[in-house]
Amino acid sequence: MKRTIYLVGMGLLLISMVMMSCAPKQKTIITKSNLPTLTGKWEGWTTFDNFEGMPVLTTLEITSETVPVQGRITLENLPDRVAFAFPADAKTAGNNIIINFGNGMISSQGTLIGQSGQNFLELTYYAGEKPKFGGWFYYYGARGTMGLTKK
Repeated sequence: MKRTIYLVGMGLLLISMVMMSCAPKQKTIITKSNLPTLTGKWEGWTTFDNFEGMPVLTTLEITSETVPVQGRITLENLPDRVAFAFPADAKTAGNNIIINFGNGMISSQGTLIGQSGQNFLELTYYAGEKPKFGGWFYYYGARGTMGLTKK
């Protein structure tokens, strides 16, 4: 009987540990005071809604510690089907797209947003041992999501 209770207790402990490790990270509100921690290089993947099976390696570099936030987004080696969706002048050799921005702001919800004409980006910050950005974008008619980790 004691052994059964012990095994059940150990099983519950292991299940709770697995569930805690899989739990989503808590959103961290971006403020002017924690903005300097966001500077640097972030890498991850972009998934376009119309091309879900073709994630694109993405680099975000934030170069300023103040608002307006400045930096650059690089979408690397776009597959031809994805690259075709963008205007020719938006692409470089190798089907890369480089988006320089200088007008990033902090939204009232504590997210990082940027807008240029019809193009829009909103990223949510998740602090922790491995800081992350997650969010969505609309770029030249293409919609999708981004998941980036600080390097």
